Amino acid sequence: MKRILTVVAAVALASSCAHRKIPGTEIDDTDDTRAILAVMETYRQAVEKRDAHTLVSLAHDTFRDDGGSANPEDDLNYSDLTTKLPERLAKLEDIRLEVSVRKIEFDEEAQVAHATYTYTATFKLPNLTQKAQSEGEIKQMSFKKVDKHNWKITSGI
Repeated sequence: MKRILTVVAAVALASSCAHRKIPGTEIDDTDDTRAILAVMETYRQAVEKRDAHTLVSLAHDTFRDDGGSANPEDDLNYSDLTTKLPERLAKLEDIRLEVSVRKIEFDEEAQVAHATYTYTATFKLPNLTQKAQSEGEIKQMSFKKVDKHNWKITSGI
């Protein structure tokens, strides 16, 4: 009986330490993960609306992104966002973006986080073709904490 009580107590203690998960994910349900997911949803909506102003407002002033390639022409930094993003978005029509966040990792000491996600985008490039284009891949978006539960994007747009 003593042994059973010890096992029950150990299981109860372990389950009380377990984090709640955001429904439908394996992501811990915390104020910070919810804040990051909210930024990512605002990002998704802004891309679909081709709203460069909102996208810039989500970026931290240390923002840098290599565009996923070695080509420096697709690189962005914070000062480029106000000019290059509107130009890039203007080339697209009928954008649909689906984002599925797989995990969020934190570096508490540095006050940064990295969200690994998959995306699927469909869009039209009317100057090239009327046929809808599609792309998808696994990406990472990085964030910097700016105050208690507010995060800004540092890369991964």
